[in-house]
Amino acid sequence: MGLQLTDSITVARGVLQDTDSTNYRYSSADLLLYANDALDAMTLLAPHLFYTDGDVTCIADSALQTISFDDALSLVKVRRIKNGNAVVQADPETLDAFDSSWQEATSAAAVNWFPVANDPMRFMVYPPATTGQILEVVYVRIPSEYALTDDTGLPTTYKDAVADYIVYRAESRDDEHVNSNRAAQFLASFQQKVKGA
Repeated sequence: MGLQLTDSITVARGVLQDTDSTNYRYSSADLLLYANDALDAMTLLAPHLFYTDGDVTCIADSALQTISFDDALSLVKVRRIKNGNAVVQADPETLDAFDSSWQEATSAAAVNWFPVANDPMRFMVYPPATTGQILEVVYVRIPSEYALTDDTGLPTTYKDAVADYIVYRAESRDDEHVNSNRAAQFLASFQQKVKGA
């Protein structure tokens, strides 16, 4: 069983000294929201935790392709043609210098792939894709919104990191209990624990 957000919330409540269940200062719904937001923040700090395999059906006769999974945040790599040869990442500038018309080449099985600058969802293949070509890819998925006792699939070693993020968000609220320096310390602790793991 992987990390359950209820465990991180329990740790956070202890740090916040908010353990009287008859009179919580922070609602369980708020803390669960912060815990789920922690997972979203982790996609930027440790994207490998959210790597997911998928199949992309290519747009025929086109070099430009897109990953369109509902839960996709960004493409990591193109592995290979489905049940076929590897597709190797290459440098598009080198190909441009060698053959400036490569995007209009005859469609064939993909040999190379290239990320599209400043667009994490699109990539290019060389040569342009054949009809029905399917590529096996790895992408970073957007985490689901988890309930308290759902298995997030993350290692339980991230329990304290998620708790730190919850404390950061709780301490950032605009009320008389807030200590902004403490909030910043817990955000820094969250970042260090996620990057260092």
